This record gives sequence, structure tokens and C-alpha cells, in this order.
Amino acid sequence: MNKSYNFKATALSVFAGLIIGSTSAFAHTRLDVPTMVEGTRIINNLVAHACGENNLIGTSIVFPDGADSTILVDGQPHTGALTDFLTNYGNNAQLIFNRGAFDLMGEKTDSTSNVVGFWAGGGPGVDHTLNVATPFRLTAPMFEPSSCATSAVVYISIANVCQITGTSQFGEGIVDLWTHNNLGTPYDRVGTTDDGPAPWTITRDLTVNPLPASCGTNGVKVELKPSASQINRDMPIFYKGSQVWPQ
Repeated sequence: MNKSYNFKATALSVFAGLIIGSTSAFAHTRLDVPTMVEGTRIINNLVAHACGENNLIGTSIVFPDGADSTILVDGQPHTGALTDFLTNYGNNAQLIFNRGAFDLMGEKTDSTSNVVGFWAGGGPGVDHTLNVATPFRLTAPMFEPSSCATSAVVYISIANVCQITGTSQFGEGIVDLWTHNNLGTPYDRVGTTDDGPAPWTITRDLTVNPLPASCGTNGVKVELKPSASQINRDMPIFYKGSQVWPQ
């Protein structure tokens, strides 16, 4: 068997070992440490359960790139740039190489080489009775000193793959989607509430970076969601130039 074919088989089973999975609202895929103070850096994990009675064979993770993302301020659309609130957003997550659960993994990057997500998998997969954690380094961006933002919530979209199919076959036991329910993509989570993505909350250090007097005492809450075009571009998994999921 040649190496190219051997990988293709591994890549399809690559997903047979990714990292985040959950088929139930009671087993959300979430960050181990969901809240960070601006400017701090930690080793974090995405923690989840496998897919019902099926082993977890793959995962795909996407962070909003901040370029064409939806920005909300106290729940209302913001038409300006993300730099109105965060000074160094982008390239905040770096995948840590770890074969504790999966054999293969890789980062996803945008046109400027910023990491906008990652995937992991390979090997026999994660047994449906077990939890699994994917480690990565996460750096919290800084708040623009002149802004009134006291917190920013970044919504991380996740697909936990249990079977390799096309998007038209997505369903329970095949792929668990911890994504937004209203973007209009094949990867949208089916649900009446938009509670799928894993929230990452960055809080302002009000001692080091106090609010301007004009902001009052409460400030504003910023939220960052990916665009449909980014999800369609960055959710699929590629290995050595070939798309291995979805088929």
C-alpha cells in the first residue's frame, strides 16, 4: 500500500480520533477554562463526550476570524471594526501537538497565516463511554483603552465527527454540531435557541485598563460570531491538500 493511499485511509479514520463530541444537550463541548482576563495566556482544553453510542472519529474547530464576523454590542449590531474594542485579536489559539488521544492534528489559517481553527483525529477513535480533551494554548486579546467594552464573548464553532459523510447525511450519531443555528450553512446546529458554540469570555482588567470616564460604570458587552462564508470555508478538514471531511 503506497503512502498516499495509506494516509487517505488514515485521514478518514483520522476523524476517527478527533476530539470533541457530544450528542446531548447535557454533554456540551466547552472550554475547560471559559473565562480569561485580557492579556493572559494559558493552556486550555476543549472537553467533550463522544457521540451517543458511536465512537468519536474527528473534530473541526473554528474561531471567528474578526474580518467579516458579526460584532454585537449589548446585543445590537456594530458596523465598525473589531479593533474598535480589541487591539490584538487574531492568531490567539495555537494547537499543542499531543498524541494522547489522536494521531493526527493540524491548524487552520487564514490568508494572513493567522490561526482560525484546528482539527485533530486519527487512530481508533474515542470510545463513546469516555470524555476527551484537546489541549491548545490560548492568548486573550487586549481591550482598546478608549473603548467602553468591559467584556468580549468569542463564539467557537465545533463539529464532532462520528461518521464520514457528506453534509446532506448530517444527523444524530453522524456529526454533533456545536455551532450557530441561524447562519444558513450546512453546518448550522438544529435548535430553537442559539446555544451551540462554545463561548470564550475575555474580561477587561479594570485596574490596569480602566474605562474612560465617558463610559460610566457599566461599560458594554461585545460578542463576536463567525460569518457564514467563514464557516463554509474553514469548517471542512483538509489533509495534505485534500478534503477528507465532509465527503
